[in-house]
Amino acid sequence: MNESIKSASILQQFRLFVFEQKKMFLSIECLLFFFIFPLLMYLFRRSLAFKLIPILVLLSVGCVIYLSQCNYFDWNLLWPKDKLYGHIKRMLITFIPIALVITVFTFIFLKNRFLVFPISGPGSCLNFILIYPILSALPQEIIYKSFFFKRYSSVFSIDTLIFLNGLSFGLAHLWYANMIAPIISMLGGIMLAYRYLHTKSLIIVSIEHSLWGIFLYFVGLGWYFYSGCIQ
Repeated sequence: MNESIKSASILQQFRLFVFEQKKMFLSIECLLFFFIFPLLMYLFRRSLAFKLIPILVLLSVGCVIYLSQCNYFDWNLLWPKDKLYGHIKRMLITFIPIALVITVFTFIFLKNRFLVFPISGPGSCLNFILIYPILSALPQEIIYKSFFFKRYSSVFSIDTLIFLNGLSFGLAHLWYANMIAPIISMLGGIMLAYRYLHTKSLIIVSIEHSLWGIFLYFVGLGWYFYSGCIQ
């Protein structure tokens, strides 16, 4: 009996050791992929300025392949179980007041940027509305929501995950070499992280991401998220 108890204790300690080692490895991986890598991208931003979309798509495809092969992701969670209308309603409750504040702020303090995109290039604006959700918002959410939360949920607490997710999303936007893009992205990343954890739906969070991205470009802040502004 004593030998059995001793063996069970040793096995439990070994499993705990393996688990702690795995947590340490995943913590280092998270640091490298979501914090060090964006800083390296910032250093090479001039040479990579107009290659962001292909980079995003390739990374998101890699994440999808990895999640599929490792059975880390339940693809049934892509579409919300609840009615889409309810999620859209909650999005708009958040979106409308914040969008009004941003619109007023842009009109007052960045008047030279206000509504420039839709006025100067309505055709380009329409193309952007059609392309942005598929080639930008969706790939970003695959990486920063589906992969990030599934991969690191065993390492960090929920609150820490949300904060790290928003912070890393903000760091990724240092690429544009201005302060507006990373600050807005960090705050938006935290908001989208809460939405994803509440809905467990990649589609819902991608729709909301698209809504904010299109709005920011439309109102005039899109310049700060455009590779042409990189210096």
